[in-house]
Amino acid sequence: MHHQALEHVDFLCSSEAARKTFALQWSVPLGSARGKSDRNGLSPLHAELAQRGGGGRDAKDFAYALDELGVRRSIRLGTHFLHIDALGLPEALLPALSLCADVIREPNITPEHLKSAKLLVNQGRRSIEDDPGELARDHLRRLHAPAPFDRGAYGCEEVVEAATPEVMLEDWTNWTGYRGGRVVVAGKLDAARVVEHLQSECQRMTWSNRTLDPLLLKAPHDPVKKFIERPLAQVHLVWAWSAPTLHDRHRAAWQVLSRVLGASGSGRLFYEVRQKRSLCYAVGGGWAPSDDFGRFMVSAGTTPDRATETVRVVEEVMQGILKDRPNAEEIARAKEGVLSALTLRRESTAARASVLGNHFTTFGEVWDPQKEVQSIEEVNQAAIDEALSAWAPGMPWAVALGATNPFLTP
Repeated sequence: MHHQALEHVDFLCSSEAARKTFALQWSVPLGSARGKSDRNGLSPLHAELAQRGGGGRDAKDFAYALDELGVRRSIRLGTHFLHIDALGLPEALLPALSLCADVIREPNITPEHLKSAKLLVNQGRRSIEDDPGELARDHLRRLHAPAPFDRGAYGCEEVVEAATPEVMLEDWTNWTGYRGGRVVVAGKLDAARVVEHLQSECQRMTWSNRTLDPLLLKAPHDPVKKFIERPLAQVHLVWAWSAPTLHDRHRAAWQVLSRVLGASGSGRLFYEVRQKRSLCYAVGGGWAPSDDFGRFMVSAGTTPDRATETVRVVEEVMQGILKDRPNAEEIARAKEGVLSALTLRRESTAARASVLGNHFTTFGEVWDPQKEVQSIEEVNQAAIDEALSAWAPGMPWAVALGATNPFLTP
């Protein structure tokens, strides 16, 4: 694992000679939570436009250039960053890096491309209405997430419709010019050659030399339960409880607790709700932390006649863990699950690059997988008890979408 602070971006790499591929992730600070509310919709447009080439190549030529290298590319929009991901064979790494730089340096922001991007973003937003589970999660996010993290994946329709090529280009140039972006490479590579090539590409870009300000969270709304009536055969249920952030000193214990409660087939939620009472076919949940705020999320789907009981049992399980603490057998089983997941993550070149970048952004240090494994192995009954004693979940935010309201008191 290696980190090098270049003039404008952070470079991180995990060089492994035994690998047969490379994974590249170039992250620019164009995430959905960046800026004021008047740009809530510009980032989803940028994510669409970034797929339409750059550096003088149109979308087709850009796709051909990637295909000729045998490189698989994707664009992902996150809260803090817009990520350009590439995966391929080692000999294609430097050319792929140049193609990513072309997109950042000279994006194809034209009236024609912007019109197409608007149609796709608006279509994506409206498609949520046709997916009951996604619609319930969308409503829950707006209830529990503090601004600016309550913004949706497709932004505000009014902002999207009002965007012009001039506005988009100015916004792109502004945010990509900030210091604070990162380039992460994992797999078979020569770190010195990659750094030299990256510096050459960065020298051809325009930088503002401004540094990113931390995102400021507004106070979240008070917990509330919301029912959305829809003529559906199932009731879709989602919850969010307050939980620690990634910076919590009990982070390792919470990774284990997440599996004890819901993030596995042997978790309490799965057993009590599905296996023991057959209330629903699918139920699950887990700790969903970020470096800004944390939640414990749960979802379930059931029939209208059993929705009220499902709500009761799920909430009893969540509150019950404070009194009925996990025993040694539960903790050991959950630890094995976490350690197995960590091992599998390290086997994937792309996952390794993603973890390396996210860990550095959150903690300001290079990810050490052995250190993370050790922290999980050290979790014991006392660590779990200490984490639970420090947790005050309170009432959850919850959404039910279906034909009957399960939140009504008989």
